[in-house]
Amino acid sequence: MSDTFDNINIRNIDIIGISDINELIFFRKKESVDNYMFSTSYCGYNIHNPEKDTIYRPEGRSDYLFLLITSNMDFFFPKSKKNSEEKIVYRNGQELTIKKAEPGDCILFTPGTMQYYTADGEFSNSFVHFVASKDEVEKYKIPHNELFRPVNTDDMQQLMKQIQFEYLANNVHKEEKIDLLIRMLLIEIERSLKFSNKHEMSDIYSDLQRVRIYILEHCSEEWDIDRICQAAHLGRSQLYNYYRKFFYLTPKEDLLAARIDRAKYLLTNKGLRISEVAEMSGFKNIYHFTRYFKKACGCSPGKYLMQIEDKNIIIKSKEN
Repeated sequence: MSDTFDNINIRNIDIIGISDINELIFFRKKESVDNYMFSTSYCGYNIHNPEKDTIYRPEGRSDYLFLLITSNMDFFFPKSKKNSEEKIVYRNGQELTIKKAEPGDCILFTPGTMQYYTADGEFSNSFVHFVASKDEVEKYKIPHNELFRPVNTDDMQQLMKQIQFEYLANNVHKEEKIDLLIRMLLIEIERSLKFSNKHEMSDIYSDLQRVRIYILEHCSEEWDIDRICQAAHLGRSQLYNYYRKFFYLTPKEDLLAARIDRAKYLLTNKGLRISEVAEMSGFKNIYHFTRYFKKACGCSPGKYLMQIEDKNIIIKSKEN
């Protein structure tokens, strides 16, 4: 099935190519990334364009573009050789395919890739144009140049709102914070994609993650398997299966690791005895504590404390 755009009046088409990108007064010249690996060249939070507006950049841009879509849109991509049943349209003699996008869908355009999309009616989205090395961007397992749908976009919207604020403000350490916020955004996207294709699984993951965080924050309390099952609303076999699938260890191993971490922190307080550290970390007695600590850290709590003191002495001597 094919259509033609020859007789259609496309409003307000943005045809900014790589060669003339600097002529657009609304876009800030991209900043050097020598010191900061991620920087934004332009961004917008909850932006509204005229209805049925179209963005058409046949040569793309020289930076990355992440779009979080908040209205119904049509996206156009070069024809795929893999799928002969795709709906084909023609633009400037080029065969393109149409993909429908709904609120909550996203896309990450890479530099030099055509950007062509139009609103069905209302035009709204949040977006971040950013500059970074290809190696840095590819650390995050996010699809490029195709529509995808994360589980939840609320946290992404908040991060994009913060990026816009930092971009417009002239606060100290502006570049460092933008770098961190863009990284946080990419991390949030990758995490949210993990179970996006399995809605039921994503709900279980979200619920179990909340229970897990609560347990680890209260690791000094008594947590047996029955209490964890009750908190997670899961049976024993379900709990073990999902816990291993999502977090790659058992509930007991996870809880024990949190208690050891807490103990290592408390041992830096010279005002506490080792027996008090054991109790405050959730261990019933010092013998259990010593055995698990030695297994996890390779030494007893007392020896670990001596190692901390030796390191502090070395640090002080270097400072002097």
